[in-house]
Amino acid sequence: MKLFGMYEIDYKDKQFFSLTSFTSAGSFTKYLEILKTHDVGLVSEAGTPGLSDPGKSMIQLCNENQLPYSILPGANALVPAVVGAGFDTSKFTFIGFLPQKKGRQTALKAMTENKDQIPVFFYESVHRIEKLMNELKTLGFD
Repeated sequence: MKLFGMYEIDYKDKQFFSLTSFTSAGSFTKYLEILKTHDVGLVSEAGTPGLSDPGKSMIQLCNENQLPYSILPGANALVPAVVGAGFDTSKFTFIGFLPQKKGRQTALKAMTENKDQIPVFFYESVHRIEKLMNELKTLGFD
């Protein structure tokens, strides 16, 4: 309400609900109908919505039901990418940029053999994306 007030947005005819109980299976159907029929905004007063909070369940629900959504970027590219991926965000690994030459294959192999099944995020130059896709395919990661 404070955010709407700050930007002088009329919110009196808007519907609000809390996602604190979103992790219970019974509430999914209720939220799914709302997501299918309305424009929804997810706002958090404690950081980026969807990063280790109930918002991640909303994103997973959207993915499972092919519902489009957008993540507004923050101060860096990593957090919107993690949230938008729709994975469990309680744990993840961020590597930064992959090495261009020495150590690159070792890093890629370690990521593709991730036995803990923890999502791995990294940056790559747009000029090396095709090379990266070929390297990942060679390692059996489709």
